[in-house]
Amino acid sequence: MKILHITPSYYPAFKYGGPIESVHLLNRALVKQEISVDVLTTDSGLKDRNDIVLNEWIYHNGVHVKYVRCYFNERYAFSPLVLNILLSQVKNYDLVHLTALWSFPVLAGANVCLLYKKPYLISPRGMLYYDALNIKSKNLKMLYYELFAKSILNKASAWHFTTIHEKNNIAPIVSHSVSNKKSTIIPNGINLNDYKSLPAKDTFKKKYPILACNKYILFLSRLNKQKGLDILIDAFHKLLNTDDKLYLVLAGPDDGYEMATKDILRSYKILNKAIFTGILKGEDKLAAYVDAELFVLPSYFENFGMSIIEAMACNTPVVISDRVGIANDIEDARAGAVVDLDVESLYLAIKNLLENPNLKQLYSNNGIRLIREKYNIEQVSKLMIKAYEKVLEG
Repeated sequence: MKILHITPSYYPAFKYGGPIESVHLLNRALVKQEISVDVLTTDSGLKDRNDIVLNEWIYHNGVHVKYVRCYFNERYAFSPLVLNILLSQVKNYDLVHLTALWSFPVLAGANVCLLYKKPYLISPRGMLYYDALNIKSKNLKMLYYELFAKSILNKASAWHFTTIHEKNNIAPIVSHSVSNKKSTIIPNGINLNDYKSLPAKDTFKKKYPILACNKYILFLSRLNKQKGLDILIDAFHKLLNTDDKLYLVLAGPDDGYEMATKDILRSYKILNKAIFTGILKGEDKLAAYVDAELFVLPSYFENFGMSIIEAMACNTPVVISDRVGIANDIEDARAGAVVDLDVESLYLAIKNLLENPNLKQLYSNNGIRLIREKYNIEQVSKLMIKAYEKVLEG
């Protein structure tokens, strides 16, 4: 089976958050299952675009990838070369997997597939949520939907959602395009082998001496309004009334909300109690999880939440909002605290965990069990192969 995966941005474009990691992990696992995977992408989101090899097939952990230059708006990733490559090479593949929606590579990919009668599966990765459609460039997205995206969705051979929450919360305007018969729900996954040898305790704290004798709560995600940072800071301010040695570590790239986040902290006069680390990768990211008292992600909407299962893999208890895609799984497995999206609920859940080491241990143990049962990348890749086979069977 030969798969062409088309996506506007790809590993290591970490500024775009969890999907960058999850898509690469999936492709690595598919290759280990002896599936031929080529990834056609652009240099969108790469930290130093001059450092990447362009227009040549290279390998990332066994995955065959070709990056091409994109122009104008990085998010849209316009690249005429993507179209040229597709026109000449798409016939060599059995199936095309499209990731994301509002981008030129996906537009080109879908239309070339239709031209050559190649089946394609599309993974919106949360882009069809009602809130996602309304949070930024709503009118432009609606126009794009009517002109292009509606046809891409209607003519797809299959849709892939990462959670039932994502599927059930797509915007009403696009819901008619999604057929139960053609949709599949396959979660993201991680490789627990990557978490067998974790950094020693206090490794992260040594890099930030102010944390040496203090505890911290970890938020690791894009600094974006949708992530519930306003609610988290309000709850954190209340927590400081009972524990003034507590700190808040905010790890992740600025996605348009860092200044607003700092303004909220300043308004409470607690900017000195927050540490902004920027993007954390590799051992630094693992060390941040290991040293944290707990991990918090109170998103307004979230199709999955890769950082949640990363935290659980590091034995760090999690507190998340009920708007997160995997909230039901977490709650059913007692693998973390799931709260209503309000300050008081978040404050009480965090306070309860900080004061209850037995509960923290319970959540940690159950979190690892949940990953083994549901979010193991090997199992996830096998589910994706079955989805591909179903598409090819027609």
